[in-house]
Amino acid sequence: MNTPTRVAVGALAAALLAMGSQGAWASSKMLSDAKKASLPAKNCQYCHTEAVPKKETYKPENLNERGKFVLDDKQKRSLKVADPSVLKNFPGGADKK
Repeated sequence: MNTPTRVAVGALAAALLAMGSQGAWASSKMLSDAKKASLPAKNCQYCHTEAVPKKETYKPENLNERGKFVLDDKQKRSLKVADPSVLKNFPGGADKK
């Protein structure tokens, strides 16, 4: 492999590692999925108590009622990734959805 190719491969690998370590992919996808399910999710605090949760510092205690509801569903159904569409079944009135 020539030097420019090595540099390009190294830069790509570094960029992928940096993006993966921020944990933003899962959070933004979950937010997007919640919006696609016609839920009034505007930001991460729809399910989290933190404005911008990070994968490295995530704790289940940092979830609000909705987030805990989704986590419970994930565990009950043995899912690898939480399913935000289950929020349509979140108990409470329309203001709680």
